[in-house]
Amino acid sequence: MSFCFLNHLRGDPMSKEKMVNYNDLKSIFMLNYLKDSMLDKLSSITSIEEYRPGDYIFNEGEDAKNLYALIEGKVRLEIDTKYSTRIFINDITETMIFGFSALVETEKKNYTTYAKAITDVKLYKWEATDLETLFNQDFEMGFLFMKVIAKIIKTRPQIRNVQFLDIYK
Repeated sequence: MSFCFLNHLRGDPMSKEKMVNYNDLKSIFMLNYLKDSMLDKLSSITSIEEYRPGDYIFNEGEDAKNLYALIEGKVRLEIDTKYSTRIFINDITETMIFGFSALVETEKKNYTTYAKAITDVKLYKWEATDLETLFNQDFEMGFLFMKVIAKIIKTRPQIRNVQFLDIYK
């Protein structure tokens, strides 16, 4: 279960007015390279969610609708094996982004892992449709954003391969 501090315009009874400004977003490693004007646009579509240990942020196979950045806490990415056991893929720590499946254009956008809160978690959330609209309005921002996502997507399998090698030594 998530405790949302969503933008008050969404009408969620649990929401609080909690505006995210562009200076808040500078703490996220991937966003450091964006101009202040770009971060200001991004802040207008940013919401904040909180999760407790053991809560799932998303599940493998679900429709990928959101991109997330970790503000506080630790999130574990896991996958199911063919033997019905879940194995550790990667830990997401503060300032990291996850849930890229929401932005990677495929026939059907689905999350490829489970994302589980290991500690109390506070994160930024962006709806993919809002990001796509923003990127269509600001091509430079969209290009810079997706360029960094591509670099991250490229390096995560390399990290995973090293982890698997460590397991089977």
